[in-house]
Amino acid sequence: MLMNQPIPEEGNAIYACTLDPLKGLSGYTFLEKLQPVNSRAVKQTIAGLGMETLDRETFDPAPLYDPIAETGCKYIRLQTGWLRSEKEPGKYDFTWLDDIVDNLLERNLVPWFSASFGNPLYTPVPEWDAEFARCKALGIRVPNGMIRGYIGETPFYHGEAAMAAWCHYLQAMATHFAGRVNIYEIWNEPDLILASFWRHNGKHVYADKPDVERFCQCARDYAAFTRQSARALREVNPNLQIAADLSNTRNVYPQIFAEEHLDDDIDILTYHNYSNTPESFSLQRTEALRAMLFNRPGARLKELWQGESGRATKPHHGGFNVCTEYNMAKFIVRRLYTDAVSGVKVSSIFTASELNQYYPDGSTQEFGIFKADPCRPKLGAFAFQGMCKMLSGLTYAPQDQIAVGTPHGGLLASRLNYQVMAHAFRRNGIPVFGIYLPENLEIGVVPTPAEVVINTDYAFDFSAPVVVDPLRQNVYAISKELISRPTWAYGAIVLNPFHFTDYPLFITDRKALEDSSFIHL
Repeated sequence: MLMNQPIPEEGNAIYACTLDPLKGLSGYTFLEKLQPVNSRAVKQTIAGLGMETLDRETFDPAPLYDPIAETGCKYIRLQTGWLRSEKEPGKYDFTWLDDIVDNLLERNLVPWFSASFGNPLYTPVPEWDAEFARCKALGIRVPNGMIRGYIGETPFYHGEAAMAAWCHYLQAMATHFAGRVNIYEIWNEPDLILASFWRHNGKHVYADKPDVERFCQCARDYAAFTRQSARALREVNPNLQIAADLSNTRNVYPQIFAEEHLDDDIDILTYHNYSNTPESFSLQRTEALRAMLFNRPGARLKELWQGESGRATKPHHGGFNVCTEYNMAKFIVRRLYTDAVSGVKVSSIFTASELNQYYPDGSTQEFGIFKADPCRPKLGAFAFQGMCKMLSGLTYAPQDQIAVGTPHGGLLASRLNYQVMAHAFRRNGIPVFGIYLPENLEIGVVPTPAEVVINTDYAFDFSAPVVVDPLRQNVYAISKELISRPTWAYGAIVLNPFHFTDYPLFITDRKALEDSSFIHL
């Protein structure tokens, strides 16, 4: 178990009084706990996790290396922090980042860099510099996490010398980490021009321009900034993968990227998705991005990554209403499931740890799937681990189908609860079917009875049918008496009854849960 701690007991308040949807259901028998797969053994998965803000020293990463590997994820996002790495002009110290990268690589995790944020040597902000001086005189560190990292202060607006220094920093970093880190994302959430991540002198950019003109100009500036950064990096290593980043796909930035042909200079587009309901327009967003940016012949851009998404267990700036460990756990499994269907290369959950002294007032941010002080896994860490198990080696299989309806669908009855997320995958070559109701995350759902119709290879039969609950890491055996091929189904497999809920459950064969066929320890 993570950190040698057990998954919380069923009925514990941490589950928000929401009971196991399969417990006591006729024909379903608890079989076992899901057996996790360690990241050391994972070859293919979309599952990623963020270790952001270490440039601002918001948590100690050392206690988390082994637990993160125990989740079975693969990709780890790191912010590089120009300010922390270059304290004297032209002198680079990546020792702090070396330790993190090497610990991740040792565990078969793939670190990728978000190269980001300002440096008072080249992007000075008088008010921020004064705060550093005040805290130095008091012998304390700057409590404001935004100022402490020079968040959003882009060198693009500080002149040619600042941009040259930025490019030299990127090249020094790429040279230092050659062979260890091959993916460089340029900046973090540059489209948040009304917040903290794209600024000049600590203030909003082009504040005097009309909004649309302002957004378009900032998008063009970021495209130019990314292009110059990418070309500087490729001067020292032409094989690096370069990513551009967006906090939100529903703005003018993708259109501007297309107009500027940014796809000639980047290999990956990362986007963030903090929708309160994970499924909200998710598939439409990825389809729109692909339509705008992924079809031009000869362009470099090939991959779409969901680079940051999460849910806090304490109210914060995002406006979540019911902030519980259970709601975080539901969000995580639903986010990863939706991204598996959308076809992204990576889906990264924000973030590994709670972040101490993150906000301007010095308070802690509670998006972490691990508590910070003391370090312990939240329910979200177990849910993440359960979903990583299912995602390891999982491929989307749209040629298969799963349909869900009332046991007596021909009768006059409401269909609303049966408008579900239902998709087919393969693991170990064996069909895996996911199903759940995408209800508002903050509204609990009573498990809903259903009749499930499965269309897959006509020769396929369940030998040991099971249903997997990744949030609780429970595996239930399904009685074969519940499975039939009635004449009306024209060769399809029918499972009746089945109860689904508001997070993914997976119907499959027990053999699909084995790892030896595609993983070598």
